[in-house]
Amino acid sequence: MPYYVDGPLWSSAFAVPGSIVDQHLKLCGGASLKVLLLLLRRGGDADLGEVASFLNLPHADVQDAVNYWVHLGVLRQTEEAPDSKPSATASAPSAAILSYTMEEEPPPEEPQPQPAEKSPLRIQRRRLTTRQVNEMGREDQNIAYLLQEAQGVLGKPLTPVSTDTIAALYSYYGMQPDLVLMLLQYCVSLGKDNMRYVEKVAAGWIEAGIDSHEKAEGEILRATRRQSTEEKVRRLMGIYDRALVGSEREFIRVWTEELCFSTELIGLAYERTIEQKGKLSFAYLNGILQNWKAKGISTVKQAREEMQQNLGKWKREQSPAPAKSEASYDMEELERLTYGTKE
Repeated sequence: MPYYVDGPLWSSAFAVPGSIVDQHLKLCGGASLKVLLLLLRRGGDADLGEVASFLNLPHADVQDAVNYWVHLGVLRQTEEAPDSKPSATASAPSAAILSYTMEEEPPPEEPQPQPAEKSPLRIQRRRLTTRQVNEMGREDQNIAYLLQEAQGVLGKPLTPVSTDTIAALYSYYGMQPDLVLMLLQYCVSLGKDNMRYVEKVAAGWIEAGIDSHEKAEGEILRATRRQSTEEKVRRLMGIYDRALVGSEREFIRVWTEELCFSTELIGLAYERTIEQKGKLSFAYLNGILQNWKAKGISTVKQAREEMQQNLGKWKREQSPAPAKSEASYDMEELERLTYGTKE
């Protein structure tokens, strides 16, 4: 059945841009919607501290909500409120541009030219301000689409840092929107959605020439398998109280991807390492595996046979020589003392 707003309520109505409902309502959070509605109700001229007090929200949540709408181009920061405000009876525009009071944003830097080719992430770039990203989004619909989809992937409003990073991955480093979203989804699946980690993974992809959806799928599959293998090796070594360091992860990569050893064979080498050294030593364990590779040993059975052979050889070498007779010993000692050491 249809529903209608009660007639007397229209006497205090205010305008809400249609795009808020059509494009953003399904993605924005409750706090973000409350903040925007209050700003619309007050014509955009409101102090964030007053907004936080009125809505009984933490100031940080209000600030995040404002940043959210700024990133989408719905809000704009100005030192003074605009001269004209939308009237209650005016038709709602396709997008709202409001002012709000907060700490002044740093002056925008000069727009950076977009390079013709992808730039490696190790080269320092200038950071993009929120205003610059909004302007870029108005000129390139891919950026607006990318930012809108990215906040859905991340499950939270975009911060100035995340907005800058995501926009730069597309506009400065040349990653296509679907590739950027795929990168974000992968990082989120690992529980690492901070932008520093996202940029680190992006740098690896760019340097490896991963520039398509298919290549990204292959890289994610390899990385997932590598992570699973590292976890298995970490457990069989009894490492539960810390993460693996870079050198340890590199050893495991070499053992499994270059030497092509199974985790069972690595576990056997680990046991031998503990027996010989009394503690875990990745370098010693690596020496065992490299030796096995040189001998063509590729199975646990072959490794155990080789270990038995070495044990038998060691026992033979440690066996004492036949004892000499007392007479023979005395004569040799007498000759040594009398004539010096025999050659």
